[in-house]
Amino acid sequence: MRILIFACTTAFFLLPLSNLKALAKPDIKSQQQTGFSEAKVCSICGAESKIIANNSKITADNSWSNSNRDEVEDVKFQLQDIRQGNFTPSRGVPSLTIANPYGFGADRGFYSGLSYQADTRGGLDDENDGDATWGFGLGLGNAKKSVGAELSYTLASFGQNGRDFGSGGFNLKLHRKVAEGWGVAAGWNSFLTIGDDNDLDDSLYFATTKIFKTRENINSAFSRVGATVGVGNGQFRTEDAIRDDNNDFNVYGSLAFRVARPVSFITEWTGQDLAMGVSVSPFRTIPMTINLGARDIAGAGDGARFIFGVGAGL
Repeated sequence: MRILIFACTTAFFLLPLSNLKALAKPDIKSQQQTGFSEAKVCSICGAESKIIANNSKITADNSWSNSNRDEVEDVKFQLQDIRQGNFTPSRGVPSLTIANPYGFGADRGFYSGLSYQADTRGGLDDENDGDATWGFGLGLGNAKKSVGAELSYTLASFGQNGRDFGSGGFNLKLHRKVAEGWGVAAGWNSFLTIGDDNDLDDSLYFATTKIFKTRENINSAFSRVGATVGVGNGQFRTEDAIRDDNNDFNVYGSLAFRVARPVSFITEWTGQDLAMGVSVSPFRTIPMTINLGARDIAGAGDGARFIFGVGAGL
């Protein structure tokens, strides 16, 4: 049944959308966040700390990463780099979500993200059960003209809490830019897993993200708001559904406020609990994003868990 749902969703992306193409505005080479990569959120053990692998290749949409007014400044900066022989990549972009999948994605290049959480959900009492996760992936296709695709792997553990080092799962995401500032995506997380104790849920999801311009100049405070709404099963289920072994679909969502050009504040509902965090892209010439957040703030699992992550894209 899950394979049928995913196949139907894929067909939706491949249909000719000539009426939607008319809405899309031409833009320069898209920039992505991953931030956080769709965090392979473990609904039981807390492997959801992959808070950044997906958002390190963040947003693929210029309405979040840039504005028309800033393009002239960027061109001047690039010309200066050429004169000085300083061929450096463009800056990173702060994340749209903490752990939730969103409507944009990578359609070219590689991305990678490393994150650490001081305490995993369901860890052993009176023991340091912190662990790290590592996500990396490849973007293909063209989300503006047809469909973009991501194939990634989430290394869910570095050998802590009784789990084997390297255990994790493969993930697939298809995404399309419907119009300027609006994207949709469908994904299948952990469609193939490695290791017996990775606790990763086989999860299907559909997400849409809309970016609103509250101010024209992206350098202004609170110039953008990114809203994400999605539905999914597996890792997105409520705690009650997990206990009852009910794999119905559940709703999740995120709000990202562009506090400043390199900084966003994020709050989201993961399907199980509340999360909040800050995402920063501090370097002008390095495509890196740094994230600091807290999960399970409202009381799910063993209580609030703090997560740190860093990601980059090429």
